[in-house]
Amino acid sequence: MPTVTPKCCGSLTMDHGVLVLDRMGEQTEAPSNVFLIEGAETILVDTSFGDPALMAERHPGFECHRTPDQTLTAVLADEGYAPADVDSVVLSHLDWDHCYGLDAFDDATVYVSRRELAYAIAPHEIHAVRYEAKSLGREPPWLRTDLTPLAGETELCPGVTAFPTPGHTVGHVSLAVDTDAGTTVVAADAVATYDNLGDDAETPFRRGLAMDDLAWWESANEVRDRADEVLPGHEWAVVDAEPAGLV
Repeated sequence: MPTVTPKCCGSLTMDHGVLVLDRMGEQTEAPSNVFLIEGAETILVDTSFGDPALMAERHPGFECHRTPDQTLTAVLADEGYAPADVDSVVLSHLDWDHCYGLDAFDDATVYVSRRELAYAIAPHEIHAVRYEAKSLGREPPWLRTDLTPLAGETELCPGVTAFPTPGHTVGHVSLAVDTDAGTTVVAADAVATYDNLGDDAETPFRRGLAMDDLAWWESANEVRDRADEVLPGHEWAVVDAEPAGLV
């Protein structure tokens, strides 16, 4: 049966309202998590942000931190892998903090939602910065990568299925992994933190910043319904790491 190992590739400070809307105005430092799936194929979900100095120039509202043992190469090596050992990379979405470092995976198949890719190529101006759009004179980190589009629910290998979870972005995807303990859902930013999951029937979810609020809510339901275990994209509780910055 496949296994899933969350790994921390650094952290970034932000307004907490990005993750949980009712905490707007608070500062937090959130991890940038990637996920290693080991099964019939070796799959990496997301690749984190780029060089912190470059991120400071492009995204001054977010302060990025990364220790030497939090690079993609280092976190893979910690599990006994080199980038060349990865069969495929799944980008949950194309926000800047999830899709750098793809040049290390030249031999891997890189998947992304067809809908996400179509929008990210020419996003609305209100979303241009988060996609590092060409309209800003920038080149998104995925632009020169040979991407394989996903349409609808797709089995990537036995026991590992990518499925649409739009809302956070127009084409966000999550992964359902059949493990010995049940179904683990790599939610990424469909459920970015456990704080998005409420604790009673009246408030089952506490949404974060989303392009489509209704779609986000429906996707959070989908994640919760499918999962015996949820693995969020910005949750400290799932990784063996602590904030590397000052917050």
